[in-house]
Amino acid sequence: MIALEVQQVGKAYVPGVWVFRGLTLRLEMGSALAIVGPNGSGKTTAIKLLTGLAEPSEGRIQLRIGEQSYRPSECLWWAIGVVAPFMGLYEEFTPWELVHISLSMRGRQWEESVAERVIEELGLAPVLHRRIAELSSGMQQRVRIALAMLHRPVVLALDEVTAALDAAGIAAVGRLVRWYCESGGILVAATNAVHELQWCHRSVELPCLTASTL
Repeated sequence: MIALEVQQVGKAYVPGVWVFRGLTLRLEMGSALAIVGPNGSGKTTAIKLLTGLAEPSEGRIQLRIGEQSYRPSECLWWAIGVVAPFMGLYEEFTPWELVHISLSMRGRQWEESVAERVIEELGLAPVLHRRIAELSSGMQQRVRIALAMLHRPVVLALDEVTAALDAAGIAAVGRLVRWYCESGGILVAATNAVHELQWCHRSVELPCLTASTL
């Protein structure tokens, strides 16, 4: 069994001033959840909490894998992939170098079938050996997506992932995330974009936190 469990989670960066409270949900293998809401409602904060990049002020988040349970921060390096605006790239490296550094740091091996699927869909083959600094913002975003997916994460978290992409890039990411969920992954997408909502089976709205089916 693999499941992401969130129980009565809230976050306050300033004591008594809550970004949101009471977030409760359970996501199992193949699930795809959209986190929606206006600017400032806490979508990015929710992504950080669910992936272990920040700790909740109250409540509990657990990733259950078989008989083991982990806080997201305990398994971020090997079980979670994140694509978000606040995550940068080392511009002096090439995509090829970053991919292999990432896999090595995560203790993962290069999986040919996965790599071929991700790299081909994202159209990265022609730029794999060019420096990140030479790439357009859209192509850099494609590199971020590859880095988040090539280690086969249990949870894939996307924060406005297609904002810098053209129509072809948006379509490619859509195919990839559907393949990822069909393979048993758990997708969480912070977004208000209609085309990204179409990837998801459920939604939760911040700050009112009312779950619905898309």
